[in-house]
Amino acid sequence: MNLNQLYYFQELADQKQYTKAAENLFISQPTLSVSIKQLETELHCKLFKHNGRYVQLTEYGRIFYDTVTKTLASLEYGKKKIAQKISQDQGNIHIAGIPTAIGIFLPYLTKKYQQESAISPHFIYHDNPSYQICEGIKNGWYDIGICSYVPEFNYLTYIPLYTEEIIAIVAPDNNLAQINRMSPSELQGESIMTYSTKIQIGRDITNALLAVASDLHIINRLHDELAIAGQVLTNDIVGVVAKTIYLSGFDIHQIQLDLPKNIRQVYLVYDPNQHFSAGIIDFIDFIKSNKQEIQTLVDNLAIK
Repeated sequence: MNLNQLYYFQELADQKQYTKAAENLFISQPTLSVSIKQLETELHCKLFKHNGRYVQLTEYGRIFYDTVTKTLASLEYGKKKIAQKISQDQGNIHIAGIPTAIGIFLPYLTKKYQQESAISPHFIYHDNPSYQICEGIKNGWYDIGICSYVPEFNYLTYIPLYTEEIIAIVAPDNNLAQINRMSPSELQGESIMTYSTKIQIGRDITNALLAVASDLHIINRLHDELAIAGQVLTNDIVGVVAKTIYLSGFDIHQIQLDLPKNIRQVYLVYDPNQHFSAGIIDFIDFIKSNKQEIQTLVDNLAIK
């Protein structure tokens, strides 16, 4: 039994078809067939039974599949941890951030850290939505993240870092352009566009809006405030977005919304069980000690 045979077995069990499994494995179908037969011979049992063009696991195969899945997952985890350790030993710090964090304060913060610290790490940035950031931290792809709280990864450490105000935006000639502050309930009857609920900020804003006014008419959802602002100007609708520097290029009117300040709470995120290098620990402490400066910087860069 060798490692390739285990990968081949797992792929065939998942795909339930020799042709598709062989294609995914970049091997020929006869090679896959021979490998499975050798595995069955060694284990003295049938692992698959045929059902037309497809195959399915036998009772023996299901037992073996559970073991193989856990074994390969453990192996992949070990490989990722080694790769992460090598990267840390080389002085790299992988930071994953939501777009506004990457574009607003992280370059400033890392530059300041390199100027003030005796340690001079190499920062590698990764731009992702919150869910993918937390998933990457879990899998060892990133050392730390700057993102929203994601309930599916509640075992990670979340340290509140800064908030972004949630506002309504309209075109200058919209009837609401004469208003500077309003309650979400006053948006009843308006066509509203906000973030997709596939990302955390979309779920957070939608829940906050509907908690105040359950019958709001949300007509569409996009992934960032740039796209939403463009739609607001083109279609004369109301956008509900985070107040960020990315809105500065649009001729739009901003309206303060009476919503809790922490709807858009951004966190410093990391895995508390991760064995960090001294440089990463020092940088995490540096971020914690500069939380107030980060909030001020975010507030100053957001358009007024």
